[in-house]
Amino acid sequence: MKVAIKASTHMDSAASPLGSVEDRLIRIPAELRIKLQLDTGVFLVFGGKDGSKIVLQTAPAYAKDIIVSEDCMYVSQTTKDLLQLEKSPVIKPANDVLIGCDPEFFLVDSSTGFHISASHFFPHSGEVGNDCGLAELRPRPSYSAAGVVAELRRLITQTAQHLEQRTWLRAKPIKLVAASYWNNASAGFHVHFGLPANLLKASASNYTIIRGLISILDYYVGITSVLPEGDEDALRRSERVSRYGKPGDYRADLRTLEYRVPGGHLLRHPILTGGLMAVSIVTMKDALSRFAAYTDNFTRRVDDLAAYETIKGLYPTMPLKENLYKSLTNESIKVPMTYMNLIFNDLTSMIGFDANRTEILEYFNYLVEFIRGRTRINEDILTNWGITDERQPRPLEVLRASV
Repeated sequence: MKVAIKASTHMDSAASPLGSVEDRLIRIPAELRIKLQLDTGVFLVFGGKDGSKIVLQTAPAYAKDIIVSEDCMYVSQTTKDLLQLEKSPVIKPANDVLIGCDPEFFLVDSSTGFHISASHFFPHSGEVGNDCGLAELRPRPSYSAAGVVAELRRLITQTAQHLEQRTWLRAKPIKLVAASYWNNASAGFHVHFGLPANLLKASASNYTIIRGLISILDYYVGITSVLPEGDEDALRRSERVSRYGKPGDYRADLRTLEYRVPGGHLLRHPILTGGLMAVSIVTMKDALSRFAAYTDNFTRRVDDLAAYETIKGLYPTMPLKENLYKSLTNESIKVPMTYMNLIFNDLTSMIGFDANRTEILEYFNYLVEFIRGRTRINEDILTNWGITDERQPRPLEVLRASV
């Protein structure tokens, strides 16, 4: 279906309380949503001027825009400038798994080693914002790991430029630090999945499906996310007093499924970030495919789908539930290391592996080199991502040489 799209001044980052998050939304009046049979929170795909696919999430239109017209959709001027609108756009719901994330990182005074609250420099909302004092990146979702990595590079560059122009605390040498734990604070690298809307609606059946998906993510994504942390960055995962970031930790709503086990360490280098995204999207696509077959395309309620025994039947290499929990919360990576070959072999036979082969191979190559003590990526985000004069990420060869 074709429909007109207009820019809304109320969605400009300076005018909206959501800031630049508005650039990820398309606001639709209620009557038009009913006509198009679109719920809020649904992802729609549009063509970009550069030939790319731009994914926007539906939201209610502002009342001031509805007064002007109820027969069109609204986006920010920034987003409109990206869209191919010479012809009336065809509205296409996203019919594949979308992936996104919101990694947190530390702003550290490199002269003292203590982190500085991101609230001094960034608002609570926005593509680069602060969350309880931690800096947080909120990229647009994508169909690919490479798409998310490109978005994060843009936001990291934006962060560096903003800090360079700061007036507050100008004398302090601030470094962007990626770590899962720093100065008694934890940072997460939550992975967001845009799933078919019917799976995110609250129901007993969907709850069993989500719980099953989380168990699978704990194995394939969780294990590989703690390995690069090594033993030195273990406090977030091993801390007993908090459930945050532990196995089974997730949040689901009508927008996305948020998986919360990976830590901020994975933002250290695009190889780690791209690997995390690639493993996540391959695992989710494969799990959804198997669950669809098990439930007659999600039409048949299966109460045992959340049972770990059932999930282990679908993925035989998964360890016992108690062993998986111990692996993900262990101070040492010796235990989760034992599953690395099994996980890699399973990934190579999963749906979507070929499309994500490069990122996964680079990821596991680094894990092997790290475990053998041949290389180590430090916590300096700007250097490792190439947000310097060189504008290129540090290659593994350079990292090996610096050990």
